[in-house]
Formats: sequence, C-alpha cells, structure tokens
Amino acid sequence: MDFYKNTDKKKFDFSSDDFEITLANPAEDLKGFRIEEGIIFGRLSKEEIWEMFLESQVISKLYKRGYSDFHLETQCLSNLDNRIFIKTSKNEILIHLRLKLDDFEIKRVNQILKMIYIDWLLTQNIRLGKKKIQKKLFEGQEYPGLNIFGEITKFILLLTKKVGVHGIFNVPEYFHDAVLFHKNFRYLDPEKEGMFQILLESFKKIPLRKLSNLIHNHRIYNITDDKVFNWFHREMFYSEFEEITHVLFNSEYFKILEESKKKYKFKILGIAHDSSYL
Repeated sequence: MDFYKNTDKKKFDFSSDDFEITLANPAEDLKGFRIEEGIIFGRLSKEEIWEMFLESQVISKLYKRGYSDFHLETQCLSNLDNRIFIKTSKNEILIHLRLKLDDFEIKRVNQILKMIYIDWLLTQNIRLGKKKIQKKLFEGQEYPGLNIFGEITKFILLLTKKVGVHGIFNVPEYFHDAVLFHKNFRYLDPEKEGMFQILLESFKKIPLRKLSNLIHNHRIYNITDDKVFNWFHREMFYSEFEEITHVLFNSEYFKILEESKKKYKFKILGIAHDSSYL
C-alpha cells in the first residue's frame, strides 16, 4: 500500500495486507482543505502549532534541556500529509513529526473513521554529541532522545482535538517505540497485543534499552514457534471516544489477548548478560 510505503521510516519491511487499517478512499482527499505553505492539514497556522507546543510544555522542556535558540518549521507534502520540525539556529533537528490525516477503514469492525497516522516521531538531544553516547543509544538512534515523550503525546492530542478526528494510530518501527506508545495506545490485533505484553512480562527485569537491542539483534528466541523472534509491524490505536474503544477492544478482543499471552514463551539466546547490551 503506497500510503504506508511513503514514509520517513528508515527500515520498514512489512506486508500491508496484514494490517487492519486501510485508506477508505485512496483516490480522494477530504473536502474543505486548502493547500497553503505553513498551514497544517489545511487549517492550522504555524502560530497555532507553536501555541500547542507551549501548552503541552514541549517548549519549556527544551529550555530545561539547555536549548534557547530554536524555531518551528513545517512542510506541506500535501494538504493531508505534513511534517513539523523544531530546529536549532544551525538547522539541527530537535523534533521531527510526520502526520497524515484521512478517512481510514478498520477492516475488523468494518468502520470508517477520520484519523491521524503518526508516520514519524523523532526527538533527539544533539547537545550530548555522538562520541560519548554510543552505549546509551537505542536501535535506530543517532542521538539520545529528549525524554519528552509525555509532552509530545499531549501536543498530538491537542492537535487532534483542533482538527477533529476520531482517533490516532501508528506503526512502531522498533520495540522501544512500541513501549513508549503503549502508555496510551494498544495494538488493534489482540494476538500481537498479547505477544507484546508477554515480551514485557518475560523480561521485566531487563532494562528497556538492553531488551530492545536484544530483540533487534535477533537474540530473543520464540520457544512456542521454535524460531528466533522477529519484531512485527502492526497498528497501535488510541481514541478518546469510549464508544469507539468499546467496539474495537471488546470482550472477544481481550479473550484472544489472554489466550495469546498463555501461548507464547520466550528466552534469550547466548549469554544473557552480554556487556555489549548494557
């Protein structure tokens, strides 16, 4: 599906046929939007975006991280596909969001909802430099994050209220991304949600960075399927509308989830306390 393939993700191998969410009308844009440089989703100005960054405490956290000279940039790839940046005066990226808005169909419940897809979310603390922080990096990182995921989540929720959508979804590229999103989001596929929860429960004594590196370096063994565990790409969903979440995450969903948790068992391959992952 071109919608998923047109992405800012660096490594994103998947079969979109397995996904639960598809574009409702791939050949049509939503009505009533205007394409104008600097206008997000055809209706939000840069000044409004900045105010939402202020309200969500993103800007104050950047000041606390030692940044004082930064600015907001936006890119309108289309009237429904936009990038939002916060960059330093040297044009170094501190925050990068790529957000897509459209009508999407959730196949399992045959329901069409207006949603925002978080294609890309990056925060990076470039002040730390690269030479001193290699052991602190998660898979896929060039710099450590800014530790502002809670504030970024508030910003996205504010934006969704301004635009007026039914929900938000994303497809985490890495395990540690899914852990961060899991504070608010849940996998639409109950089998994958159960597998994900068992991964967390099985290795809860292992630091997140180490576990994520073990997973993405193919050091976790799936005993149930008798093969090395491969990370999966599936949609995680969040909505503030209870009537929507009750339909998607109903009793049948949680029944499958619990059955999945009982089914899967994992172990670490090789030396469990390899110092290269500490």
